Amino acid sequence: MGRLHHSVFLVYFEMGRTEYLRERGVAYADMERTGQYIAIVSADIKYRAAARYDEALLVETWVEEIRGARIFFKNRVVRPDGGGADTVIAEATICGALIGPDGRPRRFPEEASTLMLGPPKR
Repeated sequence: MGRLHHSVFLVYFEMGRTEYLRERGVAYADMERTGQYIAIVSADIKYRAAARYDEALLVETWVEEIRGARIFFKNRVVRPDGGGADTVIAEATICGALIGPDGRPRRFPEEASTLMLGPPKR
């Protein structure tokens, strides 16, 4: 069909989360080494427009809210149109839960919450 398959967007959103956290000074690999993981609980995706193979797309990611053990990532994939009127291809809210080494949910530490909350990154 010449279009990106809908499942590819989940990979884009994961890449966006990883890079967003890295830019905030929270390397996910370091979290894993200490036995902390963000397990994805749900993904709500809205597809707005088609994207073709080999198009340049931007992934925007930010943390909307952290509540207890849950973290809510917002994601948007856009096609830059040059004049500032980007076309939104897909939008998502991804909910994760912080899991400790025992496999049980645990609250996000306040200092981590402060680092993670913030405006979108491209």
